[in-house]
Amino acid sequence: MAGYTKEFLVAAFMSRYIKCSLISIEQLESLEKIANNTYDKYGRDKFREYASLTPERIREYKATL
Repeated sequence: MAGYTKEFLVAAFMSRYIKCSLISIEQLESLEKIANNTYDKYGRDKFREYASLTPERIREYKATL
């Protein structure tokens, strides 16, 4: 877990929503801002918990890179 940056974790969270055609670009931008603010306010571990970024979910995201 030590190697995951804020940017990586936010990108992993956002990857769930990027391809959804029902969400506008403006909504995605707002969601990313909220994710960044949440990370800043609560820290890495709580952000992972709130964003449901389990080790399995992170592995799935890394497989798409």
